[in-house]
Amino acid sequence: MKLTLTTLAAAIGLSTAASSISSNSDLGQKLLSSARRLDGYQEAEVDYTWVANYSLKFQGCHTTPQWNEDADGEDDVKLTNLNLVRFRLCPSDTCATDSAYGCKSGYGDYVVSMDVYLQAYLDSVQQDQEYNCEYARSNECGCYNNGDDYGTFEKCEYDCFMNKGMEYCVDNNPYAEDGGQQEEEDDWDLMDMVQCQQLNGGSYYTGAYCSSDG
Repeated sequence: MKLTLTTLAAAIGLSTAASSISSNSDLGQKLLSSARRLDGYQEAEVDYTWVANYSLKFQGCHTTPQWNEDADGEDDVKLTNLNLVRFRLCPSDTCATDSAYGCKSGYGDYVVSMDVYLQAYLDSVQQDQEYNCEYARSNECGCYNNGDDYGTFEKCEYDCFMNKGMEYCVDNNPYAEDGGQQEEEDDWDLMDMVQCQQLNGGSYYTGAYCSSDG
């Protein structure tokens, strides 16, 4: 199973006005546990299990300069950019999916680093995909009825996953191994792309950043 660039695009897609995350979900709990409340009120060791009827509404992405604590030489960069994701914690029964604000009363505004935001999202997606793959493999594909022929089993699973639109469950194409040409794919780990990384040892770098309009 693999995460794809489509998965990363979906993570950024959570910024749309119609998107919200249940505070009771694993993803919501991870974000809240790492977030800072903007009004300055922050309890130590906050228990967020009480927010079962709340939703997290994406508000925007912001870049702010910060001092580079690792800079100890004349040529080191003294200021770096910190990307922050801001979201609003709204009561679920008043959280409007068609409004960028989500709600206008009974809410709290929070910020969390974009690295944490994307990492939590990708972890959540990976857990969901692993569950979906295993459920389909055990209950829907029926490939275990093919006996001990592993090659037939692999092709059966491949056909099952592809027909269901679950390409993320497929690690390789067994038909290509029979003589066809295996499609070449860029060996990118999206978990690494959450942070700024050098691309294939060259002079280019990849990583998430805030757009000019937030």
